[in-house]
Amino acid sequence: MAQEAAILLVEDDAAIAQFLQRALRAEGHYDLRWENTAAKAKVGLRQRRSQGADPFLAIFLDLGLPDGDGLDLIPWFRRETPESIVMVLSARGQEVDKVEALQRGADDYLTKPFTVGELLARLQAHLRRLGRKSEQGPLRVGDWALVDDRRCLRIGAREISLTAKEYQLLRLLLRHAGAVLTHRQILAAIWGPSHAEDNHYVRIYIQRLREKIEADPNAPQYLITELGLGYRLVIPDPSRSDS
Repeated sequence: MAQEAAILLVEDDAAIAQFLQRALRAEGHYDLRWENTAAKAKVGLRQRRSQGADPFLAIFLDLGLPDGDGLDLIPWFRRETPESIVMVLSARGQEVDKVEALQRGADDYLTKPFTVGELLARLQAHLRRLGRKSEQGPLRVGDWALVDDRRCLRIGAREISLTAKEYQLLRLLLRHAGAVLTHRQILAAIWGPSHAEDNHYVRIYIQRLREKIEADPNAPQYLITELGLGYRLVIPDPSRSDS
């Protein structure tokens, strides 16, 4: 029998937590661990890591916690468990809240109320995209190489660690290096058709990649904005120089 995948739920509403525990248990694939405060979530995650257990497959995070704003937990999770998918589950439905959560490192954002079907569909879509590997081995363009098992980008001797979503986005751009990809194409490939209008997802993750890759993120040389269209990845040919 396959081992159930562990998911951490950080939610102070007991009714919601118990409902999700029952619903995910009925699916037969997931073991939902519930913590009702930010402090307990940190302790639970560190205990799991100290026991040598696999990282949480995903973290479902409410924003309105009794001991702080869940937004402040997102960058902590990104540092402590970069392998986990971080999905915000919140009653805050304004775009400004979604943008803030994504900027801090969330992979997705669902507004309450939502159905278990939608939650699972989004989670499974993230997992499918994470599971896609290059059929030709490591993806290389010029002196750039994506390393699957380390989830990082190598540029010559430089190694840049990436989160799951950053890795997926960069892999897509590398596969189409030199071509313009529209917001809609990127959203469909990385987040799925349900995010067709969520252009802010793309803007935020492009900026996060620029902050890791570009010498000056405000004057990018590689991740180029094509106004009114989308984005293009330009990788100089290392065999050519202007000298």
